[in-house]
This record gives sequence, C-alpha cells and structure tokens, in this order.
Amino acid sequence: MKVKVFTDITTFIPEELAKEYDIDFTDLSVLMEDGVHKEKSIDREDFINKMKDMDPYPTTSQPNAHDYLESFQKILSEGYDHVFYIALSLNLSNAQNSAHQAVKKLKKGQVTIYDSEIMGACQGIMALSASKLFKKGKSIDEVITYLDSLKDKIYGAGLSSSFDILFKTGKVKKGAAISVISSVMKLKPMFELNFEKGIISLGGGKGFKGAVKKIMENIQEKTDPESEYVLILSDALSPNLMMTMEKEIKKIRKIKEVYYWPISVIAAHTLGKGAVTVVLGPSWEI
Repeated sequence: MKVKVFTDITTFIPEELAKEYDIDFTDLSVLMEDGVHKEKSIDREDFINKMKDMDPYPTTSQPNAHDYLESFQKILSEGYDHVFYIALSLNLSNAQNSAHQAVKKLKKGQVTIYDSEIMGACQGIMALSASKLFKKGKSIDEVITYLDSLKDKIYGAGLSSSFDILFKTGKVKKGAAISVISSVMKLKPMFELNFEKGIISLGGGKGFKGAVKKIMENIQEKTDPESEYVLILSDALSPNLMMTMEKEIKKIRKIKEVYYWPISVIAAHTLGKGAVTVVLGPSWEI
C-alpha cells in the first residue's frame, strides 16, 4: 500500500526535508489588514520584523472541511492508496474536527487521522518517523504503535522575548499588574510543549539568562540523562539566543545531531520576535 504522510505546516519541517520524505502539509491562513494570506505565501522574516507594529494585530484561520477534502482528494488522485494525517493537538486547534468532517466524504479506509497531541518540531519528528516506517513497508497499526511510544521520548520547550505578543494574541490576559511587573523585571515568558495539554506555561524568567537557566532545569528533570538525542532548534530571528540554548543543552544531555528548522509564521505570530524553541527527541532515521 502506498501511503502519503500529511501533517501541519506548524511542524517546522524544512521544505527540502519534506520533499525527501514525501510529506505534504496543510496551509493555514493569516488575516492581516490588507487581506487573507496563506502561510506559504508570506515572507517569514518580513512578517516577524513587522509584527510588533501591526495594528490591528493579525489573526489566524485554520483549514475548513472543504480545504481538507481538497487536499485528501488531490493526494489520492496522485496514486496514493492512503493518507496518514498526523494532526495538530486538539488542545491547540479544532482543525482535526474539520479533517474528520472531510473524511466522511471519502470512501472508508482512505484516510487515517492520528492525533499527535503536540505541535512544532515534536510533531515534525513524528511525521518524519512515520514516513520512514511506511517506506520500510510497516503497516498503519505498526506506525501508530511506534508514534504512541514516541510521546514519552520527545521533549520540547521555549521562550519568548517579552509578554507583549502574548498580550496581543490573548494568550495572556493583560492587566496593569502583570504588565508593569513583566516590564520592570524584564521577564521572559517560558513554555513547554506538552503531550497532555498542548502548550503549558513555565512562568517568567528574569531576563534571558534566568529563562535559559530555568529551561535547562526543566530539561534535566524531564529527559533521560542516559539517552542520546537529536536536537532541533527554531528561532524567530534570534540566532544568538538559539546558539546559547544549544550550547547549554549540550552541557547536560548527549546530543547526536543538531538541526535548525525555520519557525513557522503561525508560531512566530503567537510567540513573537525573538522567540526560540528547542526539541529533544530520537532520530527519525530508524
């Protein structure tokens, strides 16, 4: 059976890697003052540089059932027998529900929707692993069993440069107290990519140094010191901070390979310029 792995553009998987592993993506939309733009059409660097001054602040739109149906039908028309969709966590988006509605319009058994329960490069590792396993002739059930096992072996976290973007997106409710405290103390919001809740807050670190220290402590607590990891880093135009994170992680964990994946426009929209994400997980070269 010829299977196509389909996933979300928020996995951060670079275009050349997606092509090598025969992976296709959903395309989310960003609603800006001058109209609706598909993420793939947006200049990422230009968008990140202009975000802070955008007023009104852009909103995002997930694919609807028709979008999914078109994507699934296109893949099946290209000679694939099955679409294996590794979906963004339901804790972060209702897009999966639209995909399920689309599947009802197709013949039974043509599409499998697998809830990754996560996002970002964590989800990316799962998509690449699934593709590799299908190329080896593994069945859908075997791939699902393997992906389930990965959820205890992947860890992701990150930080934003300030609370400003989180206030704009509504991820954090802005009040006089938190606004003053975050500004005066130069707090950097930290987060964890969590398989049960999607994204959870790790609080605010005092400056980048304090935030990086707290994230390293979390990595030590929630990853295995005896395991060897691949490290995937992504930044919203903050390469120096990303390099600092890499250096500190290598001090505390065994890193086999390091990859730099471009953060998606949608993630940058939520996290803000200067954000950095780190993901530790097993290699997809299985």
